[in-house]
Amino acid sequence: MQKSTYLKQSSILAIIAVLALMVSFLNGLLASPPVGQEQFEYIYSLEKYVANLVASEPVLRTVLFFDALFMLSYTAAICFAILGFASRNVPVAWFCGLGILAVMGLDYWENIIMVQSLDLAGIEGGMTLDRVVYLSTVSAVKWHASATVLFAISFLLPSKTLIELLLVWGTRLGMALAVPLFVLNAFDLRELSSWMILGSMGSGFVLLAIVAWQNAKESEA
Repeated sequence: MQKSTYLKQSSILAIIAVLALMVSFLNGLLASPPVGQEQFEYIYSLEKYVANLVASEPVLRTVLFFDALFMLSYTAAICFAILGFASRNVPVAWFCGLGILAVMGLDYWENIIMVQSLDLAGIEGGMTLDRVVYLSTVSAVKWHASATVLFAISFLLPSKTLIELLLVWGTRLGMALAVPLFVLNAFDLRELSSWMILGSMGSGFVLLAIVAWQNAKESEA
């Protein structure tokens, strides 16, 4: 398969990823009260945690459904981008390819635990603090792994034009700054950092779609 084909597929899948992300986000945002996965990715009072789980159903199940579609599309979009730009640095491409598959696995595992927690929340005594800690640990590892992989991917990307530079530095710094703020609640900025993560992912895939398509056309020419 030619480089241009890989990059075109990456571009299309990146747009699909953005759409799936937005649908998932809007489903949660428009609920009353708003529902988000992020509120179940860190540790707090078990009583409040279970109450939030019960209140979030069935909206959270819908959010997780579209998040599953987002996972498929972002993994494919990034894998095709890696294949398209692999010749720029083959060892980094291998690291990124294996890394994004690991991130996808962690992401799916997190969602499985979360939906099982929804089931357990309806059973008296079903949810335990140990389970909350376990879920928050999987989430933290997933977020840090994704930030590391995206940082590495930035060294595969071209950086000739302004939009390419925006993608490179957004990929290099966006998640690298937002993830520690969210996981560690540094400076008490967890809520703000969750918006930073959303913005970084959404804008990153839009930029990837543009850059991948432009480079595909250049490759064909």
